[in-house]
Parts: sequence; structure tokens; C-alpha cells
Amino acid sequence: MKKNRKKIAILCDMGSFANSIRPLEIKKYLRAYGHNVVIINNKHLYQGIKNRKDNKFSFFIKQRLLNKLNKLAIEFVDKKINGWPYYCYLILKLKIRSLVLTRIIKREKFDVIICENHLHAFVIKKDLQALTILDLDSPYIDELFYSEKINKGQRMRLNKKFKKIYQNADYVNFQWHRYTDYVKKNIYNGNNIIEINFGCQRRLICKKVKYNTQPRIICLGYLGGKWVNLPLLSKLSKLYPIDVYGGPVPDKKWGLNYKGYAPSTDVLKNYQFGLITISKDKLRQSSFSSKHLEYLSYGLPVLTPEWRKDHLLENVSIYFNEDNFLNVLKKYSDPDTWQKMSDACFRQAQAWEWKNVLKPLGNIVDNSSMEEK
Repeated sequence: MKKNRKKIAILCDMGSFANSIRPLEIKKYLRAYGHNVVIINNKHLYQGIKNRKDNKFSFFIKQRLLNKLNKLAIEFVDKKINGWPYYCYLILKLKIRSLVLTRIIKREKFDVIICENHLHAFVIKKDLQALTILDLDSPYIDELFYSEKINKGQRMRLNKKFKKIYQNADYVNFQWHRYTDYVKKNIYNGNNIIEINFGCQRRLICKKVKYNTQPRIICLGYLGGKWVNLPLLSKLSKLYPIDVYGGPVPDKKWGLNYKGYAPSTDVLKNYQFGLITISKDKLRQSSFSSKHLEYLSYGLPVLTPEWRKDHLLENVSIYFNEDNFLNVLKKYSDPDTWQKMSDACFRQAQAWEWKNVLKPLGNIVDNSSMEEK
């Protein structure tokens, strides 16, 4: 047992997409070094409180009903409400989450709080008597702005609020260096910013993809945000067959070959190219898709738009635009060219294995003490 064993809380939303991967990998990594790590899953905050008169069946039905109503409400707000109504809804949501999480954190007396997204970050405004690490997936407020959920004035107000939260945290990290650069240039550039990038699992060589004379393309992941650029995915699908996995279910108007949710990421073994589509706004030109690393881990060459270039991914990316897509695909479908790219992808993914990527986080946790607070 480690002498400096810490009690650590990871605040996150556990769902079906990539945002669930990192909290689990952090938990696994820190537990391997002897720390007591628990995940506080925000989705549980909506499951209701059991009444003494409830039996197991009635509580189950009530819980399912509350979850369903909450899901429908969120879907309605995300699709239909913009501007001031959405701004007020978001502030209320942030404050309610902060209130609930603060009670849990103070009751449990954690040594370290790792917050995985902005929706939980309001809790960092409080004096939690713990080391606080904001480990954020993206600049969320600018994401809302470029998705036309909020206007320029609301964006400024919200970023001002979050800038104070960034200042109050012990450490602030965005999960890929391009996001970190964007934040430092446009939102906040404090001395507490660190850089701990995303990672991926090390795959066995038997799971590495193989060449096919009739190359198949897969697009795997979240399909709900405006930044996903479904119009581009639709256009490319008309040029070449593309199998699309993920959710929520896309509108039929896009004409996609939608295959539902993938049973596991091992479905990637059946393809020769992984596709990323992304919008052209300022934020997304500096963004990152975790599925890029997921594709790489299987040795799957990655087709990605040329308007989002990244020096860390330069050698394991195949850049395209709407007009040259088929020509680029033809070039990299050559057996020798494809094999060289596939091998490079597989090698690079091994360097970005989670146990390597998370070492700086482990060092911060190991060296922390309440005397610093």
C-alpha cells in the first residue's frame, strides 16, 4: 500500500461515446498506483431519490420514467432552444449540478477532484479543501457559440465566468494540444495550464487491419453536434460507400448508410479507412477527434479534412477536401502506399498508449498534499 494514497473523485458523464473513455482510463491508471479512485457519474444525479414506501419495482419504474423524461427534455432543449432561453437553462443547470456535487464532495472528503467537463466545473468555484484538476475535453462555451446555441454577448459572459473557474483551479488541462493552444490564445492563459493529451489502447497485432482490394470506409462516433458536419458526410457518401456507426440516429434526409451503434470498436478491423468530418469554423480548425486515435490503434489510415491540420498527427493523417476526395482515396488505395500508412498508424498509436500519456497526471497526484491548499 502506498504511503501517500489519495482519495480521488472523477466528475464526469458516462455515456456511449469517447467522453466515457478517458475517465475510465484515468481511474484504471491511478488505481494501479494504489490510489482510491471513484467516478461520480453525473447521469446518476437524475435517477431520483427512493421513498421509504417504494418497493424495488416501483422505484425501478420511477427511475426509468425520470431518466426518460430527463433525456427527452435535454433533447428538446438541445434541438429547439437557442439564445437567452438556452443561456438561462445552462446557468440553472450548472448551478444545480454544482450544488449537488458540492454536497457529495464535502461529505466524502476527497483529496483530489478531477473534473472532466465544463458542466461540472462550477463546483470548482467552491473551497473544496482538495487539489482540483480541470481536465476538459474542449472549449465548451465556444463550442456552443459556433453551434449557434448562444450569441456573441452570451459567449463573452460565459467565458468570463469560466475564466474565474480556471483561475480558481490548481491545474487546467484541455485534452489535446490544439485545444490548449486555442484556449491560451482566445480565452485564458494562466500559469496553471498543463498539457496532458488524449491516449488510446494498445491493440494486439492480430487486431490490426488488413488490406482489401475493395477498400471499405467507416465513420464511427457521435453524430449529434453541428460540428460533425453531416452535410459533408452526406456529400462524401454519395461519392463512395461509407458505413456510419454511432448516434443519435441521423435524419434520413442525409442519405447515410447508417448501421446503428457499433457492438465494439473491433468493428474497425473490417475496414481500410477511418473517416473524420468536421465543420470549418475557427474552433474546429483547432480541434481534435478522439476517434482519430481509435482508428490509429487498429492501424487504420485516417481520412481527415485539410482545414484541420495538426503537427502531431501530420504523418498519420490523409488530408482531403470535398473536391479531391476520390483522387486522394485512389492514391492511398494502392497496396504499398496503404500498407506504409497503416504500419505508421499502428506504430504511432503505441506511443500514445494511456499509460504513457497519463504519467504527468500521476506525478501531479503523487506529489500533491493538502498543505499546498
